[in-house]
Amino acid sequence: MLTLSPATRFIIGIIITTAIGISAGTVHLTHAIPDSWIPGVVAWSGLIAFVGSAIQTGLQGLGMTTTNKVAAAASDPNVKQIITTTEVANSPTFAPNDKVISK
Repeated sequence: MLTLSPATRFIIGIIITTAIGISAGTVHLTHAIPDSWIPGVVAWSGLIAFVGSAIQTGLQGLGMTTTNKVAAAASDPNVKQIITTTEVANSPTFAPNDKVISK
C-alpha cells in the first residue's frame, strides 16, 4: 500500500496550487522567465494542475485507511508506541517499524 507522510502530501499540494495559479493567470510570469517560455509553462501548468488535482484526491482517499493513519503516526518521532490489532501490526507496511505492536 502506498504510504506518504503528511509533509509529502503538503508539498504535493503546494506544487499543485502553484500550477493552478500559473495556469489561471493569477501568477504572472512576465519578467520572471523569458517571454518565449511563458506559453509553454502556462500550458504545462494547466496539465499539472488538472492531473495533480486528480492524484491529490486519490492520495487523500488512500490516507483514510487505518493502516495509512497508523503509518503516519509511526513516522512521527514524537510518537513512542502504537498499539493496534495483530492484522494491522503485521502488515508489510510496518515490517521495519518496531513502534507498531499488536494488543
